[in-house]
Amino acid sequence: MVYAVFISTAVILAILALTGEGLDLSLLREISFAVVLSVLTCYILSLFINSVRTVLILRLFGSRMRLRDSFVNMLLMQYFNFLTPFAAGGQPFQIYDLTKRGVEFTTAAAVIITRYVVTSTGLLVLSFFFLPRYWRVFFNIPGVGFVAFLGAFFTFALLVLLVTLSYSKFLLSKLLALLTKPRFMRRILARAFSCKEGDVKELLWEKFEEFNTHMIWIWRRGPQHLLVDLSLTITYIFLFRFTLFIVAQSVSAVSSTTANSVSLFQVWGAQELLNLVVYYIPTPGASGATEAGLFFMLSGTISREALGISLAIWRGLTYHLVIVVGTIVLLTIAKRRKKITKEAFSDTQISCKHSGSSDDQ
Repeated sequence: MVYAVFISTAVILAILALTGEGLDLSLLREISFAVVLSVLTCYILSLFINSVRTVLILRLFGSRMRLRDSFVNMLLMQYFNFLTPFAAGGQPFQIYDLTKRGVEFTTAAAVIITRYVVTSTGLLVLSFFFLPRYWRVFFNIPGVGFVAFLGAFFTFALLVLLVTLSYSKFLLSKLLALLTKPRFMRRILARAFSCKEGDVKELLWEKFEEFNTHMIWIWRRGPQHLLVDLSLTITYIFLFRFTLFIVAQSVSAVSSTTANSVSLFQVWGAQELLNLVVYYIPTPGASGATEAGLFFMLSGTISREALGISLAIWRGLTYHLVIVVGTIVLLTIAKRRKKITKEAFSDTQISCKHSGSSDDQ
């Protein structure tokens, strides 16, 4: 957590230093509370829509979850994405958290992979929409053209791989053989599933078959459900991208060096195109790469002074604050679950004592 915040803060300070003597930090005091509230509202709405997606997909599988629980699950997904290299920790945590909330493991995996496939599709569609309009600005960042191509290729390849794995029993069997071949993997899986080492392969194949059945079943329900999910995905992406526009527009409005000329599509397009690159940078949640990339891409549209301050405010509200709140929420949930486990264990002990006394009598 400290490492992630440190990298982001260091890059923001470097960006502010690059703005030179024209930097006017008094602009920070000019930003009204209404602007901060608007940014937080848009961010919370994006999380809310993302939470609705989980609830709707779970219902397709016959499982139910309260929207409040889904919202917490989504907040902590963002939290773990922000703290792990390549933003890779969010989805595994979601599966773990859903199982703790009573969702069967294979159902949880099918739901999260379905979400991931639809989200990746939405991001690729938006990226290809903005690329013809802003490719010149995008490729002006040194070395980013080749990296962006690789990013788009790997995103598309991973998408195809996940879809193929989800519907092909043959590939699932090959994956199973690969996973269970090393002995240390069998030991890890045996501990994870609380079974004997020799039973791992059979148990895992049962899970894979259930997962395959779930994925085929959701497709047979009709593509309209996935189209609804795609619409919700694009809506939540827009709301999140809109938060930076609110900040940039507000800072530009009070800045003496910039007129009110911030373009929503340029701010949105810069974020979408940068998304092809930043999550392949091995820092926690693309920390540092996001700030630096946006500074290079938008510096031709917004003055450097206004842009540097905008990025500092934006990352403070949508990254640093989420890490603080996420830590509090995670510790609260862990404490509550520990208490429930202790109470259940105590009840079991009391029940065993009563059963022993009856036997003695």
